[in-house]
Amino acid sequence: MKKTTSAQKGAWTAAVWAAALALAVLINLVVRAIPETYTQLDLSEAGLYSLSPESLQVIREIPQEVTVYYLCETGSEDTLIRSYLNRCAAENPQITWQLKDPALYPTFAAQYGAENASAGSLILVSGEDSLVLDAAELYEYDYSDYATTGGYSLRFDGENDLTAALYRLTSGEQRHAYVLTGHGEKSLTETLSITLEKQGFALNTLSLLSGTVPEDCDLLILNVPQSDLAGAGQKVNEVGRMKEYLAQGGKLLVLTGEYYQTPNLDELLAQFGLSRVDGIIAEGQADHALYGYPCSLLPDYASAMETTALDGLDTSRPVLLELAQGIRLDPREDVISEALLLTSDAAYSKAAGYQMTTTDREEGDADGPFALAAYACQQDTGAEVIWIGCGGMDDEAVYQTAPGNAAFLQGCASSLAGQTSGVQIPSKALEAASLQIDGRLTAGLGILFVLVLPAAILIAGGAVLVLRRRR
Repeated sequence: MKKTTSAQKGAWTAAVWAAALALAVLINLVVRAIPETYTQLDLSEAGLYSLSPESLQVIREIPQEVTVYYLCETGSEDTLIRSYLNRCAAENPQITWQLKDPALYPTFAAQYGAENASAGSLILVSGEDSLVLDAAELYEYDYSDYATTGGYSLRFDGENDLTAALYRLTSGEQRHAYVLTGHGEKSLTETLSITLEKQGFALNTLSLLSGTVPEDCDLLILNVPQSDLAGAGQKVNEVGRMKEYLAQGGKLLVLTGEYYQTPNLDELLAQFGLSRVDGIIAEGQADHALYGYPCSLLPDYASAMETTALDGLDTSRPVLLELAQGIRLDPREDVISEALLLTSDAAYSKAAGYQMTTTDREEGDADGPFALAAYACQQDTGAEVIWIGCGGMDDEAVYQTAPGNAAFLQGCASSLAGQTSGVQIPSKALEAASLQIDGRLTAGLGILFVLVLPAAILIAGGAVLVLRRRR
């Protein structure tokens, strides 16, 4: 029998190593080709590396090709953005993405009007249409805990922005919202305007003094008028034009403040069975108002059945209504109505309003609970109204404390405008919530780990030593 030489053994060993190396490379390539959805587990508390059900619904229903260009230096990609894009591509083959390094492609963004876009921005392209998302829009600062902690947190809002952009780009569901002017109304804040535009609204202003409500109006917004609408007998009957619009199934979103009296507008809303509760609401239950400010209300979300205004909202994020009025829902045979935001049973309405000298309950103050926002629909015409009894609902300073306000207003607008699908995905905290441990438990654990366990180990070690010496 012929003996195996050392050279043959070496060749055999080298062949085995080469085969093992090739197999390892092959396995690595196969694994890398598998979508992240199946190879990575999301263990983050906020689900930073997972797609929400709302995103999955939008992404899976996209019918046409969409290419997302990520303007970022090679090797500096944001892991959250990259993970989102990879998961989009895995869920729908119509969606692809490419990295475009501005240093290698300095003029690429200009063809989409994004020559001033910052690094980390995204360009979404579908056919001849395109959208640009600036990198600064993908994260938001949350000041809701500033009063208690003195700090803020950074939250990832990229999933909401990207999903909304995909929806807006591909749905073809353009909605026109007209903001009424001519009565000292507050302008919509930049935050709310951007939020509505992301949802697919084209915002325009409208004066009923110079014309009627346009035929393409999907939603009419009246944001805290300081003076009343002109009625019958005046040169221009604005109330009459509003009634004509509503008689054709119009949709109206109204925000009012207690300080301004608008009897003509109130009469119009009374046709929907809605009326004001005199005074300013104060809370008697501590957890339904800011600490020390009983008129800064933190109401409960109602269980709405007739409207989709609250669908998809993160009801764990509070809304804040300051110096609000209650809204009374009076039953009418031709109207369906329901509350959207509710105070606690301990709330009361300060009849003196802005002239009150104390926020404590006094004789003559009406007892709660109260609706602070309400929905109503006229069954014969299909006209719909949402009335919010707070003039400060849309306020940039309030958004820093209660970012839920903008999401609530977006939900109201989307529902009234009849959008078949809304995109309302809460931003995600980048840091996990701190673990709160009781002081007595902390002291007990300290004694256990600093004294008891070390002493037990020393005693056990001493016992083992003594036993060994006796042997």
